[in-house]
Amino acid sequence: MAQGRPYQAYQNTQVQTSNQKQLLVLMFDGMNRFMNQAIKSIGEKDIEVAHSNLHRTGQILLELLSTLREDKGGEIASNLKKIYVFCYEQIVIANLKKDAQIIRDVQTVINNLGDGWRHIGRSKTGLRATSTKQQIRVTG
Repeated sequence: MAQGRPYQAYQNTQVQTSNQKQLLVLMFDGMNRFMNQAIKSIGEKDIEVAHSNLHRTGQILLELLSTLREDKGGEIASNLKKIYVFCYEQIVIANLKKDAQIIRDVQTVINNLGDGWRHIGRSKTGLRATSTKQQIRVTG
């Protein structure tokens, strides 16, 4: 299938065998990688490579936006939509200005969200985390 491209074959297999939470983490990891490459390319004055990586970051953000289910996700989905739109707008501005600081600022937001999805992926209950009341006894 991908005789000359083993990494691409590995990536395809990874995507095809991942669950939804794992796919989200892969998308956030991809955005982080593309933003790192864009920052590096801006520093090297390689505008085409920077543009390509920022465009790819934007495409992932648009994909995340298109998969949100506000009817089922309620306030969480609504807030994620606002964050994704903000990040997308900032990536477009960063791409126009080739501004590495804007990319770093977006990267901070994206990495925080990615960390959140990683944590949810490790938890057994996912987003349906429930709080349990515990009694604390203080003796003195």
